[in-house]
Amino acid sequence: MKYITLRIHPSHDSIKTKRVWEVSCDKTSTTATMDREETETKPHALGFYHYPETMSDEKALTDLIQCMIERHDQEIADLTASREALIKLIPKG
Repeated sequence: MKYITLRIHPSHDSIKTKRVWEVSCDKTSTTATMDREETETKPHALGFYHYPETMSDEKALTDLIQCMIERHDQEIADLTASREALIKLIPKG
């Protein structure tokens, strides 16, 4: 089985301006003469996905973006809970 690597990462300009994401796709592994052992792959919330060449690029991109959004949502929920716990520590009176 041959795999393609998809990456989503902040652009270099993101720090200076509003957040901008870049998408890159490495299909060089699909042109290699050697196949890899077939394994189940999943997108990673850090912004990469090694997906089989039998999957469409659009599906892989959608799956990776959704994975990253879900992780962002979880981080927001965790920070909100932590913030609320800190607020409860403020002395009353």
